[in-house]
Amino acid sequence: MAKDTEEKSEKTDEEYLDLEEAEEDQEERNQEEETGKEVARIEELEGELEQKEKTIQELKDRVRHLKADFDNYKKRQSTKKDEQVNKEKGELIKDLVPLYDNLDRAFKSFEKNGDKDSFVEGVEKIYAQFAEFLERREIEPIKAEGEKFDPNKHEALMKVESDDHEHNEITEEFERGYTYKDKVLKPSKVKVNIKPSDSEGNGDN
Repeated sequence: MAKDTEEKSEKTDEEYLDLEEAEEDQEERNQEEETGKEVARIEELEGELEQKEKTIQELKDRVRHLKADFDNYKKRQSTKKDEQVNKEKGELIKDLVPLYDNLDRAFKSFEKNGDKDSFVEGVEKIYAQFAEFLERREIEPIKAEGEKFDPNKHEALMKVESDDHEHNEITEEFERGYTYKDKVLKPSKVKVNIKPSDSEGNGDN
């Protein structure tokens, strides 16, 4: 009977040890499983980070390319603008040179022949050519004498007091002004009439 009890006790101990080993094995498997999940998650995050870094690099490259394209565009536009300005200057000089040549010939002819009538006639033709040249380029003279003074178009060099003219009326033009495409290129330099007040005119004060 005692022997049977000892055998049962030994079996119970063995079963207990087996249970402990099974629990330890299960715990190790659980830990390995958790570790595996963590490793997988880390690898997943590393992959996402790598992809994001790749995307950032691609965006940086795209920004650099766009900046380079924009810089090239600005250079092309600047070159086109310079070319257009030079073209307009060339056309202006091309139109002015014949007028200068005509004036030069008129003076040389007058020095040689002394014919005042021919000289005056030639200068009048050149004057007409100049007027046509200005009109073709939308350069127009500013009306001054007899007009109301406009500080946007006129520059008053002198002021006079006269009853023969209206207040702020331009009585004389010293230097003609011009507009270019309706914008003031240079103002007219003028003399302006300023009427005294009634009290000043009567000398009451």
